Amino acid sequence: MKIWPLRVLTQVVESGSLQAAANTLHRTAPALSLTLSKLEDDVGFAILDRSGYRLQLTAEGQQFLRHAYELLRQHDRLNSVVVQLRDGAEPQLQIGYDYTCNPDLLLPPVYRIQQLFPVTEVLIAGHSQLQALQHVREGRVELALTPWLPTFQQMADFESLRLGEFQLVVVMAKRLVEQHGMPCSRNALSEIPHLLPKELNMGISPEQIYRMSGSSRLRVNDAHTLVQFLRAGVGWGVIPRDLVRTSLAKGELVEVDIPGFLDHIHAEIHLVKLASTQLGPAGTLLWESFIEQEHHC
Repeated sequence: MKIWPLRVLTQVVESGSLQAAANTLHRTAPALSLTLSKLEDDVGFAILDRSGYRLQLTAEGQQFLRHAYELLRQHDRLNSVVVQLRDGAEPQLQIGYDYTCNPDLLLPPVYRIQQLFPVTEVLIAGHSQLQALQHVREGRVELALTPWLPTFQQMADFESLRLGEFQLVVVMAKRLVEQHGMPCSRNALSEIPHLLPKELNMGISPEQIYRMSGSSRLRVNDAHTLVQFLRAGVGWGVIPRDLVRTSLAKGELVEVDIPGFLDHIHAEIHLVKLASTQLGPAGTLLWESFIEQEHHC
C-alpha cells in the first residue's frame, strides 16, 4: 500500500471536501477522487460514503483512517530518521560515568539530545574504580564523567572540561562515634576499622593517597557499597560529599574533621574524551553545552 493515497484520504477528511484538499495538495479534485477510488479498490471496501451532500466516512472507513494516521506518523518518523542519519547523526552515543560522580550533571544535555536528535540512542553506563576513564582511553565510550587529577593526562591524549569540585570527606556512623568517641587526630582514626576501595584503575593506590593505617581494613569495589557499609557502622571511610549528603543530613553519618588529613587532595569532576575522538552532532551538543555552562559561570 502506497503512502500517497493515505495522505489524500486524511487531507480530504481534515479539509471537509475534495476541492479544499485539492487546493492544499496542489492537485485537481477529479485526480484526488480517482486516487480514493483506487484505494477503495485495493482494500476491497468502501471508505467514503458519497450518497450525501458531503463525503462521510463509512464505519469501515473510520477504522481504516485511524490506522492510516498511525502508519503516516511512523512513515514521517522514518523519514526523520533517514534525514538525520544522512546528515551525520550518530546511531548511538556511549557515555560512561564514575559512580562517585553525580549523573544528574548529564540530564540537561541529554534532554536536549532527545529533542534535537531523537534518532541517536544514548547509552549511559556507571562504573567503579575509575573504569569510566579507562573506557575512554580504550575507545569503548566517547565521553565520560569522572574524577580528574592532573596526572591522568599522562595516561592518554585526553581532552577534558572541568565541571566542578570533587570534595572528599571523612565520615563514620553515629554509633561508631558513640563507641569510640570523635577522632581528633590521625592516630585516633587509625584505631578504628578502615573502609576503603580496592586499588583503582590508572595505577592509583588509596594507601598512597590517604597515607593511613587502621586497626583493620575492609575493601569494597564500588562507592555505593562503601556508603552502605559506612552507614552500617563497619568502619570509617573517605567518600565524595555528594554521595553521603542525605545521610549526613539525617544524622546517620557524621563528618570527621581532622586538620591536615585531606588538605593535600584536590580533585575535580571532568567530562573527558580522547582528543582523537570525532564526536557526532549529539556528542558535540553534549560537549558544547558544558563549554557554554563554563562560560556563563
